[in-house]
Amino acid sequence: MNKIMIREGKIQDIPQIIQVIHDSIQSCILDHQREDSVIQRWLEQFNHAQLIVEMLYNDCWVYILNDQIVGFLLVSDTGEILMHYVAARFQRLGVGTQLFDQMHKSLVRKNIHKIKVQSTQTALSYYQKNGFFSPNSQSENEENYHLSLYTTNFTEPLSYQDSAFLKLPKFP
Repeated sequence: MNKIMIREGKIQDIPQIIQVIHDSIQSCILDHQREDSVIQRWLEQFNHAQLIVEMLYNDCWVYILNDQIVGFLLVSDTGEILMHYVAARFQRLGVGTQLFDQMHKSLVRKNIHKIKVQSTQTALSYYQKNGFFSPNSQSENEENYHLSLYTTNFTEPLSYQDSAFLKLPKFP
């Protein structure tokens, strides 16, 4: 039986969080076309000291499966998703959506009803399926997409909304 838990991230989680981020970035082929220099630039942004600062000033959650962190989400107090990563082998299994739902509940409690994210090309369809849209026109060639989601009409988590994630899968 798999042991699944979502909880607030802790400083001692950082080594595993960095592993998840690195694994997730490696899987984003649409964004880096396997160019080592591009991948290296992305990976250099995520180090222990940087994550300590980000975690101290923002809200974050980790998705834990059998005592191993497989997903991570970091959001600002204004509702901007700063980091949202899932380890490659757990992508498209509902991990990211469950983290998103946890964040959404927290933002609603804080009376924040607009969520913003700067998405890569790889994650763009995930966010669009979950109701995000681009308030401004953007070209297909842009490196990052600026998206928004207004949640004032939501009464239940996104995983239960009319989307591609109607029913979250159970892990084997």
